[in-house]
Amino acid sequence: MTARPGWQYRPMGGPPLWAPPPPPKRSGGAGVVLLVLLLLAGVGLFAAAALFGAVSDMASPEPPVVVQPEPSDESSPTPVEPSGEPTTSVPVTPSVSPADEVGLPAREWPPIPGPTSSNPDWVTLQQSALYAPPLPTLAGCPPPGVVLTLAELEAAAGAQMDCLQAAWKPTLASLGYSTQDIPVFFFAGDRVETPCGEVSAPALYCSAQGGAIYFGETTLNGAAWHDFGVKDMAGHEYGHHLQSEAGMFMAEYSVGGDNESARRLELQATCFGYAMIAHDRSFTITRGVYDSFEPFLRAVVEDGIHGSKDSVATWGLRGLYSSSLGNCNTWTALPGDVD
Repeated sequence: MTARPGWQYRPMGGPPLWAPPPPPKRSGGAGVVLLVLLLLAGVGLFAAAALFGAVSDMASPEPPVVVQPEPSDESSPTPVEPSGEPTTSVPVTPSVSPADEVGLPAREWPPIPGPTSSNPDWVTLQQSALYAPPLPTLAGCPPPGVVLTLAELEAAAGAQMDCLQAAWKPTLASLGYSTQDIPVFFFAGDRVETPCGEVSAPALYCSAQGGAIYFGETTLNGAAWHDFGVKDMAGHEYGHHLQSEAGMFMAEYSVGGDNESARRLELQATCFGYAMIAHDRSFTITRGVYDSFEPFLRAVVEDGIHGSKDSVATWGLRGLYSSSLGNCNTWTALPGDVD
């Protein structure tokens, strides 16, 4: 597989923007940890946004700027068709945890379709090594709760990220991926300078220099009205780091690099995030907690990149029932399931 120059330095936007009104204004400006933030033009974030060149302090020459197309105004973006000959590989069979294991209501989910291509990039996406191991249990994470200030966000999201990174180390090691903790930054306002360039977004993942996650002040638009807002965002962004480690960024760019492939990447990160929530032992999922997830997932602002309200809700809830990341394989899903 040939890497596209600059692709590994593409900023990955955060979870979808939320529709609810912003939280109460903070008093005074608490000293914020500086931060890096990216500004993904208005909507999108990760795949939505423009890609920027890597920073100049890297040893090798700066890769060329790679620009991701802005979300299309068309209601039906051109679907991405898998390329290559049908594979004879045995499809990864994801396991789904019993509904009563984490207090989830019984629910049947359609099986994930098998691989459709033997093209190396599609194999990276459709048959990733990430899909096989069982999800790790997240122990010692902070309990869910709303956050109203940047200082509270820093404390809650920082602790959640510490928990996620510690839990995933054994799995990453078993897959031969880096187990080094990635830095987490917080920033005021809606714009931040990162090794991936200057970006605007509530939160984002930049894969340059080993990866880093950024949480911005506008993250509070979601974290201030739902107890699981922080866990949602932390899991989504760390999900992008897992994708990066598995080589999915370059593979996605090679097979499509358009709105649909970006949606597959983003919806998968959402599914990853909710799979992590289901294995977080800092709380118990009751029926009331479960019933609160779908309205939160559906409160997204549809931008053509992160998925429709139906798709975001479907993949997020599906993640709750997953005992492996194979149940979040958006890359074999039909185009209508990633709209």
